Amino acid sequence: MKQYECLVPGCQWHTQADDPAEIVRRAADHLRSVHAEAEVRPEMIDRIKQRIHAAQAAQ
Repeated sequence: MKQYECLVPGCQWHTQADDPAEIVRRAADHLRSVHAEAEVRPEMIDRIKQRIHAAQAAQ
């Protein structure tokens, strides 16, 4: 399982999925709908990919 936290400072949104491509899709949708990004540029996609990491196991 992979995890991602929003790259916008102060935003607490996060998501988890097995497939990194699904995380990128969800993160791009989040940027458009919540942060009013009209266009998610390739540089933003690269930053999203860099921030995907292994999810911590539930305790």
